[in-house]
Amino acid sequence: MKFIQGSISNKLIVFLLIAIILPMVISIFISYMYTRESLKKDFIRENLNTVHQGKSSIQDYLEQINHISLSIYRDIQEPNSLYQLISAKSRTYLMEKEIFKNLDSISKESKDILQVYLHSHRSQQSYLTIDGFPKRNQEPNPEMQLKDFPDNKVAPFIESTHTAQNYGMVDFPYAPKDKVITIHRPIYKVPLKEYLGYLSIDIKLDSIKAMSRLLYSKNSEDIYLIDQQNKVMYSSQEGMIGSKFNGDWVDSLRSKKKSTGSFESDTQQFKGLTIYDTVNYQGQKWVLAKRIPIDVLYKDVNQLVLINSLVILVSLFIVIIATLYISLKLTSPIKELINSIKNIKLKDLKLDINTKSTDEIGILAQTIKNMVGTIDNLIMKEYRLELANKDNQLKALQAQINPHFIYNTLQSIGAIALQNNVPKIYDLTSSLGKMMRYNMNTSQSIVELSKEVDQIRAYLELQQQRFKQKLVYKIEIDEKAETLSIPKMILQPLVENYFKHGFEQNERPGEMWISITRPNTDLLLIMVEDNGKGMDTERLRFVQQKLKDSGTYGTTPDQSIGLSNVISRIKLYFHEQAQIEIANRDPHGLKITLRIPLRKEISA
Repeated sequence: MKFIQGSISNKLIVFLLIAIILPMVISIFISYMYTRESLKKDFIRENLNTVHQGKSSIQDYLEQINHISLSIYRDIQEPNSLYQLISAKSRTYLMEKEIFKNLDSISKESKDILQVYLHSHRSQQSYLTIDGFPKRNQEPNPEMQLKDFPDNKVAPFIESTHTAQNYGMVDFPYAPKDKVITIHRPIYKVPLKEYLGYLSIDIKLDSIKAMSRLLYSKNSEDIYLIDQQNKVMYSSQEGMIGSKFNGDWVDSLRSKKKSTGSFESDTQQFKGLTIYDTVNYQGQKWVLAKRIPIDVLYKDVNQLVLINSLVILVSLFIVIIATLYISLKLTSPIKELINSIKNIKLKDLKLDINTKSTDEIGILAQTIKNMVGTIDNLIMKEYRLELANKDNQLKALQAQINPHFIYNTLQSIGAIALQNNVPKIYDLTSSLGKMMRYNMNTSQSIVELSKEVDQIRAYLELQQQRFKQKLVYKIEIDEKAETLSIPKMILQPLVENYFKHGFEQNERPGEMWISITRPNTDLLLIMVEDNGKGMDTERLRFVQQKLKDSGTYGTTPDQSIGLSNVISRIKLYFHEQAQIEIANRDPHGLKITLRIPLRKEISA
């Protein structure tokens, strides 16, 4: 207390430190808590989408395998079809040869098929083929009976992951040791529903493994596919595949009523976040779960806190030094003024102070003037320094993003898609690569109109994949307009406006029409129309007025680049008379029209 009561400089030091340090610490704490929760929500949302895509891929894959098992009913009227051969009451050597031929054909329909087994109930014969090796065996009591199939007796039964076996063919050339899932399909005589036997197809886990690798980060996260009996069908922990999962974590997972979601665990078995989704197929429910340890979940937040802590320590040191210096510097003129006053009292008219004035007002005026000049200089220096730092930070950030790495990665994904017979994925990665190459090319701010249209076409192809038949689009461009140079990213905000504010996922498919014409050499006309929900009258009038005034519509944080940004850049590049019009379509949707007077050097 004596220190505070001693002098003005001591009081100033204490109060400055409190006023600066306390708000800084509170601000950092609040920022940390907000950032932690914000990053956690974003993390959960992204991983929910990832796991959902993985679930969809697995269900599609199972549908492909199920379709292969239905090959038993292919060409049922043909005398040499597998169905007719099984239905026959007597069997010859040539018929059995045709059976093996059909089984071998089924085994080659997918690279994941390890072996195919067929049991004929009528003849009590079993047939097995693996790698082209056929084997037949008399088997009155096969492993699967009709009672082992689901209640409806029609749907196939998918057996969880297990080690492949020879189905009792003890003298078979070799016994496979692969981990497989098996689809068992009962076979009936059409249309009498007479039980003829069953077909079993052993499926290796290669495709499921490839799909799962896209869902998690190796060495930091885990993925599990668990069946209804808590048996691990697939896991990133390969030692657990085929074993039964027990413990608090799986009990918590099974207790969730929602088919998809997330929850946090804090048990001895696992501490972290679990993202899950349910794979429903042919009456069987499996759970696809992704586990993220707590240290991985908050890794970015902890790094941010560490960086902020270092910045705070450096800032505090600078603040303390600056506070001491400023406090002493501010009080020294007062002391000089007191000494000068004392000298005046002693009739010493000489003022020991660096100022041209000899009275108190002059000294204060000169001090204020100096302070203002100093503050002004500091502000300008700090402002320029901040701009330089921002520029350096931006360049550093841009330098971290290596577009070639991203392009090469997308090309690799496309190549894998072609190798795995999925050309649609190749097309989508190509479209995404085109968009990224276009957006990340910062060296070009002016591009040909045809390139801008190609960018929009790639963007709509990706959106069409997302919404399937719910989206239809059409792009028409006048050949005379294709070579025109325009500012980059003019069309994208017009198209994105539909998906942000107008697109409705209902029975009516979403439609978008883009028309670009050049009615004459001095005018470019761009129209973007959709059949979305449009705007209410009050909102439409507000937007029209803002666009007419070239105001702030589109500059708010929720509007991205915005329509006013588009018209502003067009006016800067082309002509001040450029116009943007927005109106509702009848009966549904919105129509945006750009009328661009061309400059003489462009229209020539």
